[in-house]
Amino acid sequence: MSENNSIEIPNMPDSNCFACGPINGKGLGMKFFKNDSIVYCNISIPAYMAGWNSVVHGGILSTLLDETMGWGAIVLLKKYIFTKSMTVNYHKPVLVMDTLRVESEVKERINEREAVMTARVYNSKSELCVSSTGVFSLMEKDYITKLAIVEEKQINFFSELFESFEKEQK
Repeated sequence: MSENNSIEIPNMPDSNCFACGPINGKGLGMKFFKNDSIVYCNISIPAYMAGWNSVVHGGILSTLLDETMGWGAIVLLKKYIFTKSMTVNYHKPVLVMDTLRVESEVKERINEREAVMTARVYNSKSELCVSSTGVFSLMEKDYITKLAIVEEKQINFFSELFESFEKEQK
């Protein structure tokens, strides 16, 4: 896939999310890009996140996939989301410090409140190492506000992000 037409997806500068938060010094620091109908991240996993020897821990790989599917649903469907369920298939070992590409796309829009996302982790040789499928709850701003589990500044940030992608499509 060409990265020439890619758009960097902004994140909240004060987010402390383990997967994508820029201020979490012990997190993954994932940065996402959009290219056509795919959201992706290029990342190298540090050695302290290994399981066996120099193999990336399976929980870290699951986190990569979940976060990428989540950002994929947010950006491609322009909805607030929560992961409902997720399956992970490990095909090949993933080595720490290798440059990985994690991609996500919408597999199916079930209805207004649910979507199925897919994600894949490729190593630096472009070999498929891990894949996943997840079902995501899709929510509107009013509903996520009513739940009172997401800060207002986060809700507003994503509302502005959705608007910017709407303008981009026009």
